[in-house]
Amino acid sequence: MSSTRTRKTIALVSNTAWYLYNLRLGVIHFLQSKGFEILAIAPNDDFMKLLEQENCKTVAIEMDRRGTNPLSDVALMFRLRKIYQVHKPDFIIHYTIKPNVYGSLAAKLAGIPSIAVVSGLGYAFSGRGWLYQIATRLMKTAFAFAKEVWFVNKDDRELLLQANIVSKEKTVQLPGEGINTEKFAPIPKTVSSEKFIFLMSARLLWEKGVGVFVEAARQLKPKYPQAEFQLLGFLTDDETTGVTKAQVEKWEAEGIVKYLGITSNVIPFLANADCIVLPSFYREGVPRALLEPASMAKPIITTDNVGCRDVVEDGVTGFLVKPNNNADLTEKMERMLNLSEAERREMGSKSREKVIREFDERWVLKEYDAMLTRVGLA
Repeated sequence: MSSTRTRKTIALVSNTAWYLYNLRLGVIHFLQSKGFEILAIAPNDDFMKLLEQENCKTVAIEMDRRGTNPLSDVALMFRLRKIYQVHKPDFIIHYTIKPNVYGSLAAKLAGIPSIAVVSGLGYAFSGRGWLYQIATRLMKTAFAFAKEVWFVNKDDRELLLQANIVSKEKTVQLPGEGINTEKFAPIPKTVSSEKFIFLMSARLLWEKGVGVFVEAARQLKPKYPQAEFQLLGFLTDDETTGVTKAQVEKWEAEGIVKYLGITSNVIPFLANADCIVLPSFYREGVPRALLEPASMAKPIITTDNVGCRDVVEDGVTGFLVKPNNNADLTEKMERMLNLSEAERREMGSKSREKVIREFDERWVLKEYDAMLTRVGLA
């Protein structure tokens, strides 16, 4: 005897469970408060259990986040279609590039309405090579089937509109990723005030600027022995794309950086930092790694790059540097070191004001609320 499902289900699909738990927990709670069941679909990792603890149903799926094998990607599309046909969600929200593309196609095949939330275009859009050509064709086809296509930064929306990949009437511009400014609020340091801590918190990929950060640390450390240069985030096994355990151990042995490992709670590490550095030259959305410390009233140094520059007002809330430019980063980090404590505190205060004004999660949740009405779920 089959049971009748009374509550509607919304599926959230991402390339990691980490993404859904760390970046979309506020959305999950909001949709649950509206009476929806949440089905989280992502590759299995430690955060899948945490999503289950938040009363989400979960389905693990195999997905190569960065792979470019077309057969593998087509297989992903059919795996997603099967999951959609089995679990029959009423609506699907796709996050991150591969779900944006192959999930939108799978949803069409399964006959389930969906939207795509573009949270950064990534390395496929860093140039104009064969990968870009393939990605744009696939994206144009996939987005034709999505009910709406949302963007977290204006640069990505303009790029896809100019390339005729998505129709303007389908697009929704979000005020960034959204941040819980009450959760990420200023708290005092718990370490010695004699130390000056630069913290880079991110997936430790070369495209995120790890090498540039380490080189700046190497140049500044002899001159400023009180400065500590910290790395927090996931390591990789692939030395061509990011930092390996062996590499970070080498840097630590040289006395250049301190590796803090990974964490499910970044707040204490942000609280103890004097300045956050993210020298990314990756095509970002609006990095959570900047919104969180900005909300906690930290001055920031980041690149004049897509997504990153949305968070920092140069000379007011921090400094912008040229992408992949060691000399510029070193100069701006030295300038930050030489500011007075009052000047840095003022920068941090302006950072938090900007986040509350432009990126508070409440503005993002209003868009989700309006979407539920537009697609007939409210």
